[in-house]
Amino acid sequence: MNKKKWIIVGGIAGILLILGVLGAVFGQGLLLRITGVRPFVDDWRVVSWVNRGAESQEIDITLKRIYDMKGEGPGSWVYELSSLAGQHEQSAIKAEAAGDDQNTAFKEYRKAVVYYYLARFPYISSPAKQAAYNKHVECYLKLAKSFDPPLEIVRIPFEGKEIIGYLRVPHVQKPPVVLLSAGSDAWKSDVDYIIEPMLAQGLAVFVMDLPGTGQSPWAAGPDSDKVYHRVLEYLQTRNDVDGQNMGFLGLSFGGHYAVQLALSDPLIKAAVNVGGPVAVSYTIENIKKADIAVIRTTAHAMQIDPAGKTREQIAASAAPLSLDRLLSNPTYRASLLSIDGDQDDVVPIEDVYIISKKGIQQDILIYKGDQHCAPNNAKDWTVKAAAWLKNKLISNPASSCLSNRLIASGIEHGN
Repeated sequence: MNKKKWIIVGGIAGILLILGVLGAVFGQGLLLRITGVRPFVDDWRVVSWVNRGAESQEIDITLKRIYDMKGEGPGSWVYELSSLAGQHEQSAIKAEAAGDDQNTAFKEYRKAVVYYYLARFPYISSPAKQAAYNKHVECYLKLAKSFDPPLEIVRIPFEGKEIIGYLRVPHVQKPPVVLLSAGSDAWKSDVDYIIEPMLAQGLAVFVMDLPGTGQSPWAAGPDSDKVYHRVLEYLQTRNDVDGQNMGFLGLSFGGHYAVQLALSDPLIKAAVNVGGPVAVSYTIENIKKADIAVIRTTAHAMQIDPAGKTREQIAASAAPLSLDRLLSNPTYRASLLSIDGDQDDVVPIEDVYIISKKGIQQDILIYKGDQHCAPNNAKDWTVKAAAWLKNKLISNPASSCLSNRLIASGIEHGN
């Protein structure tokens, strides 16, 4: 029996050794093909993508075909996900031709949108990814024909360039408006799951790309709040929204600007920070241990080429983004809500608590066991954030002040 046991153990060890040698000689690609391992992606990211409309089984099957993150041919990230998106796009086109716009066509366009988004994810680094992003926008605007309330493409001149955003106004008289900006890898056509709950609360939503991403030509930086301020000024001129009651919701890197605007821009009445880097994120200690993909994506938004640069050099470039001084000396104070998962491995959870430690009053919504931006609880926090914004922008803010209470998985606990 012992002999049989050792034969089995030896056989397994031999197989692992052979796979290791093959991987070393022929590269990771061959090893991944043989083992069928899904590379490059954490489960919590897949949850986030499913929230946007991806099908769990379909995305998992596709990811297992991928063994090359940077290439453009079969087996590469952009090729396999673009191919999947293209299949759904063609199904949508055929359904449209058959007059099935309201059912199959729009469902298929939504899938094409999310898979083209994934194909260019996390940022545009090649012609193939640019092509995937262009198709993503094209399919999204076709999908938007089904939206109610409708989507308006808004173009705002600024500094000789153009801010491009999408505005949706619910069917109510002059509603408050929320400016929404996502992160460095999720852009304005990727966040409908956040927009819909706000529309349901009677809030208008203007969504735009984070500076340095999508269709925004500005680099993310310490003064990028000027781009958001320009949009707020524009919204004040609209007759169909209430420019005196404006809020902001920032997701991931966008949460950084939620905090910055809440503490500096009098046009903002209330802001929601979802997993935003605030101060701890920009320390050299944090950047040294941060995932390299996160560093590169952040650098891309700052329009910095990370190639050939050390973590210390990137940290030096990112350091001016820290809001540490503003937290100590805010020029204005809007109502603020911060949301995240306590297992966030992208932005340190300490960045939520440092706001309170600096004496800034905020409401806090933390989900135990969840990851960056709490994707497992997105259906919960998007509704709660929308209700919180409605209360702050429409009702008396004092009527439901949570005042530094911790809400864990929907249960409130006093600090």
